[in-house]
Amino acid sequence: MNFKTASTIILLLAFFGHSATFVYSQTKSILQLADEYSLVLREYEKQTSRRSVESVVRKGQVVGQQLEELEALSETDYALLEKKMKGFTVNRDEIVYINPDLKFFAELSKTHGTNADIAFFALMRQIKPENVWAAYIEPQTDYSGCTIYGKGLLTNLYGRAVQFKKNYPKAYTSDIAEEINKILEEFPVSRCACGNRESVLKEYRLFIKKFPKDKNTPQIKKRLTIIEKKKDFRFNCQSG
Repeated sequence: MNFKTASTIILLLAFFGHSATFVYSQTKSILQLADEYSLVLREYEKQTSRRSVESVVRKGQVVGQQLEELEALSETDYALLEKKMKGFTVNRDEIVYINPDLKFFAELSKTHGTNADIAFFALMRQIKPENVWAAYIEPQTDYSGCTIYGKGLLTNLYGRAVQFKKNYPKAYTSDIAEEINKILEEFPVSRCACGNRESVLKEYRLFIKKFPKDKNTPQIKKRLTIIEKKKDFRFNCQSG
């Protein structure tokens, strides 16, 4: 795997986004960081009162930033890392990532977490049903895909993310902002659309109808006008 491909994969699959703040220690190996996460998780699971699981997830994300070291691990150490990272999925076959297991944390939130935790992981499971790819992306290669327009996925998930932000303004702030931005990035003048021109127009019009007063709607209206006049969108697109 060359550097360009690896960089692309990392950018596409980094869960919760680059906007979150992570602590990186050059003196600690990936296995040492995994030990720290494992300890925090065990302590959290033993608690008798409810509190947010967000700090546990953050601790695991520190490990998830060490992707170059992950690739360099021996098979023995790789297996050990997988064992230590309970609640995270670890992968380095073709695509490289250490991502939170959404189902695991959704269940943990129900027994130990707060209402914000429960709502957040329920939303994330809607956004990423298979834990890696967004619901509005149809994978076409190991690291890229086309965008699904016309089915309301982008519009509806945007609405749910915005509503979460209103309901829980202090919870998972960087994560929600990242997901909202990713959705909005699918509304430019040109994109790789899985379907035809009409499917793209339908999604744009649905967003405008559903969120007439949203601050992003004026820009989306302008882009819709451009798409209606030109055929510069990549329809029935094959990515990669």
